[in-house]
Amino acid sequence: MSTTRRANSRGISTAEVLVGGAITLMIMGVSASFFQAQQKALVTESTYAESQTVTRTVMDLFARELRMASYDPTLGALTPAPGPNCPTTPQGIVEATATSLRFKQDLDSNGVIDGANEDVRYALVEGQITRTDGLNVTTTLVTGVPANGLAFRYFTGGNPPVELVPAGVPPATPALAPGQRDCVARIQITVTANIPNPNPRISTPITSTAESRVAIRNRSLSSF
Repeated sequence: MSTTRRANSRGISTAEVLVGGAITLMIMGVSASFFQAQQKALVTESTYAESQTVTRTVMDLFARELRMASYDPTLGALTPAPGPNCPTTPQGIVEATATSLRFKQDLDSNGVIDGANEDVRYALVEGQITRTDGLNVTTTLVTGVPANGLAFRYFTGGNPPVELVPAGVPPATPALAPGQRDCVARIQITVTANIPNPNPRISTPITSTAESRVAIRNRSLSSF
């Protein structure tokens, strides 16, 4: 029996193996880079969504509580405003600055302000938005808040509403005067939160801002 060999039959050369290996490594490198880019984008998007959730959750809490500010169904829990500005209005807003707000309401209709949630203060303190209740318990709601990350603006209930500008003394800590607080019917709230960027190469934080305009129910029956 004889064996026949093809004259043009040959194997794979070393050069071809090296070229093939190089191409394979290039493809793997491109795939890995694409996967890492997609993963970073997903993490960034997730972080932004987290930031949005934080700001909107706090905004919802603000709005829900603030709508009941100055609520006094028995007309005995809060002192009525003496006038001449907005006379007889229950004086439930007791502090109103650009970065802090304190208000009272008789939620259980017992004629006195004695419940934990009947005296509430929101404020921006050292990069944190805090909530302090009537029992003097302070809760941190948001961290990583810039200097202007919490802002309150105050308006009357007219149509169009008139903005009440804090002009307290000293000017470094402006606040609404008592007569101005008695006329507040609508409040615009802006919350901004910064969350560290998950990409270590980017120092700029991911910023989320939420804004809401709240009408105090017993002071304003019209929409903002």
